[in-house]
Amino acid sequence: MEIEGYSRKEHENHFNYTDDELMNKQLALKTLKELYPDVPTFYAEMVYDLCKNTSQEEIDKIKEKVETEPFKYKNKNKEK
Repeated sequence: MEIEGYSRKEHENHFNYTDDELMNKQLALKTLKELYPDVPTFYAEMVYDLCKNTSQEEIDKIKEKVETEPFKYKNKNKEK
């Protein structure tokens, strides 16, 4: 339904992907959904964007931090 003077909201493209990159993202998200059906699309998109736009060195730093530093909210719920 079109209303004169109004346009539909376009999908946000924060990382300025080209049309080919957007198609590759859709294909990757479809594959992720088939492999991990319980994962919400929001989180799958976050992981895709992180992996696509972050260097391998930065990803390795994040993985190292997760493995070595304790989660700051780890025992908050247990203490209550």
